[in-house]
Amino acid sequence: MLTASRTLFLRHGYAGTTMEDVAAEAGLTKRTLYSNYGDKDTLFRQMVDDTVAYAASFARELHDEFASGLTHATLAARLDALGVRLALGILRPEVVALRRMLIGASRDFPRSVASISGRAPDRCCARSPTGSARSRSGDFLRARDPQRAAAQFAYLVAGEHLDFALMTGELPAREVVEATAREGVATFLARYAPPG
Repeated sequence: MLTASRTLFLRHGYAGTTMEDVAAEAGLTKRTLYSNYGDKDTLFRQMVDDTVAYAASFARELHDEFASGLTHATLAARLDALGVRLALGILRPEVVALRRMLIGASRDFPRSVASISGRAPDRCCARSPTGSARSRSGDFLRARDPQRAAAQFAYLVAGEHLDFALMTGELPAREVVEATAREGVATFLARYAPPG
């Protein structure tokens, strides 16, 4: 049911998807669908919650990889790898489609969309690693405000292409995403890496 709803919501948006469409896509009767989800709003919220939970899991995985064995010598390479993975994770067709759909649904679900925005993959993923780099001895990064530094990190590695993709639905080639992410990491390190 959730897979079918995700497919249809992303393809047709919230307004363009009916419970009947979801039941047909899932190969179920409408009665079965309605017995599990009383209305389209409930189904929509559950689909979004599941998607965000997956993003949070992705963020934890990135955080664990980044923090494990972090040293001054490995900081730049770890941030470079994090930036590329984060950008590639954000700039995927299904992620861009979900964000575009949420923007379209923001009038009907303002609280849900605001809540989801704070749990978006770029915010989750960037906040944890840069925060851990700051907290471990306090000298991996010179960031007085780790949250602001994390937001800057996310926008430096993916923001330019994400903004364009949200407006047009078009994504750049993988090699362009990777090159932009690496340039963003270099800019981030120029600002926040400790001297020497």
